[in-house]
Amino acid sequence: MTNFSEFLDYCESFYMGPDSLYPILDITREELALATLTYLDKCASDENITWGDGDSLDRERVRDILFDLRHIQQLKALDETIAAAEQALREEVLA
Repeated sequence: MTNFSEFLDYCESFYMGPDSLYPILDITREELALATLTYLDKCASDENITWGDGDSLDRERVRDILFDLRHIQQLKALDETIAAAEQALREEVLA
């Protein structure tokens, strides 16, 4: 890979669109970019993780980070839903 955009295109070819090999539901290029930047940060800060010049291992690590980021977002949304339900219950009980 010669640049960031080329690597994103490579990831998209595997994960986005009807002809992708391993489609991920509702994935966006922005999500892939964020996961890629997160991965590059890990490569820079952890000597045990190295950039493989955009090979399949890099793509798979980006996919795993994407899944982790989505899981964190789902947990935050669940926490917000629970907090809103608890607040509504408190207001109903106090009313």
